[in-house]
Amino acid sequence: MKARVINVECRCGAVLFKYNKIGKGKLIKCYLPRILKDYVSLPKDVKIGMHILCLNCNNRIGTIYGIKGMRAIKLNQGQIKPFRLN
Repeated sequence: MKARVINVECRCGAVLFKYNKIGKGKLIKCYLPRILKDYVSLPKDVKIGMHILCLNCNNRIGTIYGIKGMRAIKLNQGQIKPFRLN
């Protein structure tokens, strides 16, 4: 599978994460271990159900879920700039 480092951005223009995207398609969730650089200051002890907010516009970017045994941010698609790898 192909991996690429991408910038995940809020609709307001703020960069949220540098993320190691693996595979093709839309960015639906961000697994926490694949976040290379965190610009929203995620707490070290993230809990399932916690909301992640953009520091610039204070809108909800996503929510923490447990997916495949790892913590991940399920992204609010209306709040991030669309991204798709072909």
